[in-house]
Amino acid sequence: MTTTDGRPPTSRTAAEGPPAFPFDDWGQQISPAYARLREAPAPACRVVTVTGDHVWLVTRYDLARRLLADPRLSLTAALEADAPRQEPLRPRATGARGDGMATLQERGVRGILADALSPRAIRAHHAWTRLRARALFDELLAQGPPADIQQGLARPLTFAVARRVLLGELTEDEGQLLNSWCDAVLVWRDRTRDEIQAALDAMYAFFLRRAPELATAPGSDVVKRAAAARTRDGGRLGADGLAEVANLMLIAGYRTAASFVANALVMMLSHPTALAALRDRPALLPAMVEEVLRHTPMSTGGVKRVATDDVTLDGLTIKAGECVLVSLESGNHDPHAYPEPDRFAPDRFAADRGPGDGTASGAGRPRPRPRPHLGFGHGKHHCPGNALARMQIAVVLEALADRTPALRLAVPAGELRWRPDVAFRIPEMIPVTW
Repeated sequence: MTTTDGRPPTSRTAAEGPPAFPFDDWGQQISPAYARLREAPAPACRVVTVTGDHVWLVTRYDLARRLLADPRLSLTAALEADAPRQEPLRPRATGARGDGMATLQERGVRGILADALSPRAIRAHHAWTRLRARALFDELLAQGPPADIQQGLARPLTFAVARRVLLGELTEDEGQLLNSWCDAVLVWRDRTRDEIQAALDAMYAFFLRRAPELATAPGSDVVKRAAAARTRDGGRLGADGLAEVANLMLIAGYRTAASFVANALVMMLSHPTALAALRDRPALLPAMVEEVLRHTPMSTGGVKRVATDDVTLDGLTIKAGECVLVSLESGNHDPHAYPEPDRFAPDRFAADRGPGDGTASGAGRPRPRPRPHLGFGHGKHHCPGNALARMQIAVVLEALADRTPALRLAVPAGELRWRPDVAFRIPEMIPVTW
């Protein structure tokens, strides 16, 4: 459903009936609507997306994990052309498949992602990434305050890592061009269908030409690995297959990591006591990365699945063909899964968490380990790039703690401006001073 000018309807069009989704929570604080829905009697609620599709929204941690692990809830079915959508337009260029993961799986070369993005493979890039982050910090500090750490660190670091690990040696100008197309594609509202389609087509055409060239350059990034891999039939991916893989690495790899790192910067700069704790206890770094991933909302939408059969869980019946959106952010803030979920607790995931809360029932006993967060999803489609994202966040947090103890936000956190109507929560800028 679109309006007469080709734009998807805004949330105001759903004033009656189910609430409009996504909610208007574009910053680092998730909408209070999630808390209300988690405590409602029903295990899930109906919402209406920007396309007018009526879908189920799941906000509770336990149900989210069960649904994401249920084989009857299909990602493949959710990507079909006639499936309900939360985005204005199916993310598919004209003449393209629009699903790089399916292309890899169908051709029998999906294992290249497991190899290229495994924890062991990512550890090989850690030292280089740390040096790059420190160089960017030095450049930013040399320019003197104030500065925008989004432009000075988050974007150039994540793009440099994406070139090294995912895409190959793209130029800075090409990166700006690709980012501009991504900006047009990753929207929920306020773009015409023609504008979004034009950006999708331009991005795909770019990689049809460029990916085969990138594949012949030195390095071991995912595009090169995909080009070199033998497919199930003994052949190799053509330009179209490489373009699909490159598009996947750009949006699901680079842009996701860029959002994670930017949000991690905002989170840590908003909690100077957490940075001080990290300086005092460097071993806290891995646990703090996990708490950043749990506490920080990254997406404004939900993980989409379509039922291939009738599914009944926790009293919720999802009929075959119906669409479910799982809010990972809401699940990560579910008080039934995490005590004081809205509090940023740097040691929440620490191995040496110490004794209980001091009450008669908890005194002297080790606190139970927290449940795994949903920052990278759950189940079969758990994000394969999680080790890469964790590494980049860890490098940035370490640099913040080690190199710039006086660095702080130049404005109150509540006054930061965020891009509205986008799939990933992205601050317009992160002004800092020291």
